[in-house]
Amino acid sequence: MNSSRERIAVIFMTASVVMTLVLGGAVVHALGRPATPVVLGARSGVSGSASGAGASTATTVAASGASATGSSSSATGSSPQTASSGARSTSVSGGLSTAAPGVTANTITVGGIFDETGPFDATVERDTVRAYFDTVNAQGGVNGHKLQLLDCDSGYDPARAHQCSQQLLSENILAMVGWLSVSGEQPETPYLTGQGVPVIGGLGVPAEFASPISWPVTDNLVTYGTAMGDHAKDLNIHAPGLVILNANFIAPVQQSLEDSLQHNGIAWKSVDQVDPTKPDYTDIAVKLESEGADSCIAALDPFSYARLLEAFDRQNFHPQLFGLGLDKASANQQYGNAVYGAQSLTPLLEPQDHQSQAGIAAYYGAVQKYYPSQVANLDVYSEGEWVAAEVFVDALRLIGTAPVTRQSLGTALNSLKNVDTQGLTQPISYAPGNTHDPNRCFQWIHNVSGTWTTYSNWNCF
Repeated sequence: MNSSRERIAVIFMTASVVMTLVLGGAVVHALGRPATPVVLGARSGVSGSASGAGASTATTVAASGASATGSSSSATGSSPQTASSGARSTSVSGGLSTAAPGVTANTITVGGIFDETGPFDATVERDTVRAYFDTVNAQGGVNGHKLQLLDCDSGYDPARAHQCSQQLLSENILAMVGWLSVSGEQPETPYLTGQGVPVIGGLGVPAEFASPISWPVTDNLVTYGTAMGDHAKDLNIHAPGLVILNANFIAPVQQSLEDSLQHNGIAWKSVDQVDPTKPDYTDIAVKLESEGADSCIAALDPFSYARLLEAFDRQNFHPQLFGLGLDKASANQQYGNAVYGAQSLTPLLEPQDHQSQAGIAAYYGAVQKYYPSQVANLDVYSEGEWVAAEVFVDALRLIGTAPVTRQSLGTALNSLKNVDTQGLTQPISYAPGNTHDPNRCFQWIHNVSGTWTTYSNWNCF
């Protein structure tokens, strides 16, 4: 009798295990199947340039410690995958859904991750986006909506940048607009676009040019490398030393520079990757002088150039300097006359010798009105985020009175053709596709007795 009961128990246990394995396999198979992303449709029509600028004074989202602190000014309190109307998002892996997170009857909320602390200060980029939005809001907003930017401090820490992404998703942002996070943008762009979040603007890291729902407005930093290597021959550079920031996106940028130099018959002496916290560049100056370098081609942040130039001065060594991002006004005060004669390039109209130009006047005027303490800190990167805010507003205007969703925003962005950014860039156009790379043009600038002066038309690559 006991033996029979034991056999029956074994049979039931075996059947239970089999059923568990079958059902478990089915669940795993179902979870492993990718959802079908919503395909962006084509849409005819051309949007003109925004005449204003724009954003609101949203609460800063702190992202220190294990988790970020929520902002009290979020548009809704629902989950990041739910529209404010209650419709659930179906976007995964780069598709755009018909959900409308961040959109209420009278407000559109977007996000931005910025290095507000640490070795960089991207608060000027944050405040430039807000200045554009503030201007638009003062003119009545866009189709009845006021614009709001929620920001989060990544502090030059990729872990904090990821916390920022998660926090801003929980705050129900519609999109990312005009962000600048030096160590965060490369890893967070695929993460955010994989969550179905449109990304507009940014520093120009390679990842921003690898997604159908990322819309850069300035050049890929890889294209910077190509352009710099090409222009080096025009500057009669023969034996440069290369000094490059050791950021997490730098490998393809360095490779494009080296390939371009090699293509133009220029043999560099050495390559030094440096940390943005490097306090003293004396070792670099001594090394370049001992190698017989006739120039220094640099890809650094505006704050590191001062320490490099100070080291050159201490060594009484003054090689020709050719770098990117050299024209930040507040940093140039630290450079002093050591920067005289330096060469640079820019994908945007140089403000210092174009103050009366309409686009520059609107850009400077808005920042002066809303964030006057930031005017001295404006640079090529803040100008790029101004253009990102403009492109975003142009897309909203193209949507018109139709519902604003991530999908309609993406469709409108892909429909923008020959956007006149008030002369700040070459006209920008997008189209549906796997990538966007609308601006591959630069102008050459050099420092003449303390003023950055443009000496070329647009050179496109």
